[in-house]
Amino acid sequence: MLPSMPVQERRADRGARVAILLHRRLGQELRALRRQAGLSQRRLASEVRVDHAVISRIEAGGAMATTLDVYARLFAVLGGRLSVKVYPEGDPLRDEAHLRLIQRLRALLHAAINVRTEVPLGIPGDLRAWDVELAVGVDAVALEAETVLDDAQALERRVALKAQDGGVDVVQLLVADTDRNRRILRAHREALRARFPLDTRAAMAYLRAGRLPPAGAVIVL
Repeated sequence: MLPSMPVQERRADRGARVAILLHRRLGQELRALRRQAGLSQRRLASEVRVDHAVISRIEAGGAMATTLDVYARLFAVLGGRLSVKVYPEGDPLRDEAHLRLIQRLRALLHAAINVRTEVPLGIPGDLRAWDVELAVGVDAVALEAETVLDDAQALERRVALKAQDGGVDVVQLLVADTDRNRRILRAHREALRARFPLDTRAAMAYLRAGRLPPAGAVIVL
């Protein structure tokens, strides 16, 4: 079985906390570079055309309204270059289309199959979760639902990493039945077949009969 859902910090609140930490870190780096350059806060502020009180607040980690434009200009004057990168930390919140896709699958399942949604990987501090867990008795498989396909190979790598980290052997890929998604699947089906060897008909035959597919599948609904 996949682990039960723990009490988690709201994602928006976590993002706000990260923003505070980033502002503090940037303020510390700004102070260090400014001192190395031998510039006063007033001189640096003059170069960037901001009030010197802004520099003071930034270095104290209290200038939460500071824009990336200001940060980039400040660091450029001090011989640095601001760089921003987003690291994957959790799955995104899903929209109504995503929920409807999962509901279409639930309506087709045998009553013997138990369904749980948003099931975490069970790794402390890791926000990632499987969209769905399908279980029969003590056996379970994970399922990822996708309403819009884009980069099929990137999707396969993401699922593979989650499966590896979460200790899951079998993952089902549920895809909304749209012209775009079918075109992408036709173009990349063979590349996906190693992880998802079963197709919709084969996987749904198991699920309608109250059994879990023995291998990964691409299920188009």
